[in-house]
Amino acid sequence: MTGPVGTWARKIAELFDSHRLRVERVIARRTGDPQSAGDLAQDAFLRLARLPDGEAVQNPAGLLFVVADRIALDHCRAAKRQRLREAGPPDDQLPATDPTADAVMERNETMARLRGAIDALPPKTRDVFLLYHVEGLPYRAIGERLGISPRTVEYHLRAALEQCRTHMKRRLPR
Repeated sequence: MTGPVGTWARKIAELFDSHRLRVERVIARRTGDPQSAGDLAQDAFLRLARLPDGEAVQNPAGLLFVVADRIALDHCRAAKRQRLREAGPPDDQLPATDPTADAVMERNETMARLRGAIDALPPKTRDVFLLYHVEGLPYRAIGERLGISPRTVEYHLRAALEQCRTHMKRRLPR
């Protein structure tokens, strides 16, 4: 293969070799369905491979994870629709199971505060925290990627959790 299509195909193959397991873990965590994670991850790589102008993508790995996240979300929505179809029409006698507006607002505020806490972490500590909690990498892999020891990874994770707890305990201005 030569030309742009061949180059893009090589990039996809490299992404597959280096990111497949992580993409599967992210999808399995997001969907709660590890049996489908492999198929859904493969769909993410196929969607990326079918991009008409793949060579123009600046961050193929980042796009891969965005596509995988969207596929996982679509899978969750389809599974929910299927469960609702199988459950039949709702019973008017049952209480609503949807969260209240107050609960949704409180959850959104908590998530915003948590994002703020993570954003306030020192850069290396934030990187360690995200690699461990978002990408699911083990200490050794994080250490290799960042050029630090697994013990230093543990130190950064402990510091991140402590700083996030402190940030979350602060009272909100009223």
